[in-house]
Amino acid sequence: MDQKHKRPDFVTNFDKPKNTEIKYISNKWYLYERFSSYDPVTRKSRKVSGKILGSITEDGFIPRKVHHSAITEIEVVELGASLYFHSHTTEIRQKLQEFFPTVWREIYVIAILRVVYGKAFKRISLHYETGFLSKAYPGLALSPGSITPLLKRVGRDRGAIRKFMGSFAAEKDRFILFDGHRILSASRSMDNAETGYDSKCRYLPQVNLIYLFSLGQESGHPEYYKQYLGSVPDVTAFGDIVSESGAAGKDVTLVADKGFGSEGNFELIEDSGMKYIIPLRRGNLEVKGKVPASQAGYSFAFLYHGRSIFCMTFTREGYHIHLYLDTSLLYAETNDLVARLQKKNTTIGLRREKEQKRRSRSKGRLSDEQLATLVPQEVSEVVADSLEMGTISVKTNRTDLNAQQVYSIYKQRQAIEQYFKTYDCTLGYDASYMRDTYSFEAWLFLNHLCSMMGFDALEAIATAGEEKNISLDDLLQTLRKVKANKIGDAWYPAKITRKTQALCEKMGFKPDGLSDMLKMSNQSPKN
Repeated sequence: MDQKHKRPDFVTNFDKPKNTEIKYISNKWYLYERFSSYDPVTRKSRKVSGKILGSITEDGFIPRKVHHSAITEIEVVELGASLYFHSHTTEIRQKLQEFFPTVWREIYVIAILRVVYGKAFKRISLHYETGFLSKAYPGLALSPGSITPLLKRVGRDRGAIRKFMGSFAAEKDRFILFDGHRILSASRSMDNAETGYDSKCRYLPQVNLIYLFSLGQESGHPEYYKQYLGSVPDVTAFGDIVSESGAAGKDVTLVADKGFGSEGNFELIEDSGMKYIIPLRRGNLEVKGKVPASQAGYSFAFLYHGRSIFCMTFTREGYHIHLYLDTSLLYAETNDLVARLQKKNTTIGLRREKEQKRRSRSKGRLSDEQLATLVPQEVSEVVADSLEMGTISVKTNRTDLNAQQVYSIYKQRQAIEQYFKTYDCTLGYDASYMRDTYSFEAWLFLNHLCSMMGFDALEAIATAGEEKNISLDDLLQTLRKVKANKIGDAWYPAKITRKTQALCEKMGFKPDGLSDMLKMSNQSPKN
């Protein structure tokens, strides 16, 4: 009997369903049905063991194999990915409940399903029915016909959307990254869909989506968005979104890109009461003629992610100009310069050789003046005109920060590049087929929620030190393979492969919180 054997933790912590018992047989632990039967002889009830339900292992509960005729009695649903995002999005769930009290369940479940399975609304109902979210949040109407009016309802309430986004803002001393993104629109009835021109050279109807990112210690998080006409430049929308988001204030520092570094924009930022850290274009008057000819001309150096960075600071009235030399960037740009110079000189040499051969046959095509111009360019001439290779100059009125701190903050703008790469490629939100403004607004809001969830997963991957080995897509594909089986009235995680188990361990995730998930959802106020 199992009473003679000390139960290990995985057996002790096992949530035993009602009317079942655990037995220890041949060095293994099993789950059996248990019934009570009346004994007419003793006139008392006695325990009667039923059929075996499965085995209890360190990897979880493993249902027993059944004949084909009994398969219909077993229910299997997706568990891993749904449970992962449910357990990592508590704050999002609570905020949705606060600002969208009547439809928060639908919004929340749709957002998770779109992260896990993709953006298509037409498949939401199918994924909902075959996943554990349908057990945690039963009875949701998520068919395409139900989602359409839901989107319009949510999109009309921009006020609630604004409050939701504003509730995630830090109270003070925060850094805000500002950037824009173009979304193609196939709708002819969208007010903001205007023909514009973006960095991808797409001269098509598009909406300009402006984003503010809240910058943390090591990464950025999407905090606030607003849509504008596709023809509106990013810098034009800056004042409006800063005012609407409530970001204006002395405790906020703006981090923007080179395109924002004009004198008029600096005045606009200072008038809003914000601080700034903004790079300047090469050749700007602040550092022109002041770039050292060698690394020895810089004041000091530091390491950033294994790269040597040399620096010098120019103090101005009310602001600083930090000039950086990135040795890795210098190396890359030098290689590119030499490659282009070599290609150019090779082309010049071939043209000159062909012309000389033609002239030897009295069939020359170039004039003497044109032939005289076909002279290879000297490396010294090119390098002399490229003293700013590998340099970055940054203007900031955060004079309380040293050059190394400013550089670290500025480089975190790479989080925006990673964000939009995830937004476009992994989540697939680079184009919209919404037909009206309200549906499009709701689509953007759901994208925002999905991005928050996706970005949180990326940060968890980075925290685990696995960013070079695990992508967001890797995480999703692996966790989708984790299933749950229903036995009797209880749910159990199915046995998983070693590869899946290894990934879960790296992420610190245990797919065994089904009871907690059900309790959490059942304790939430009803719609």
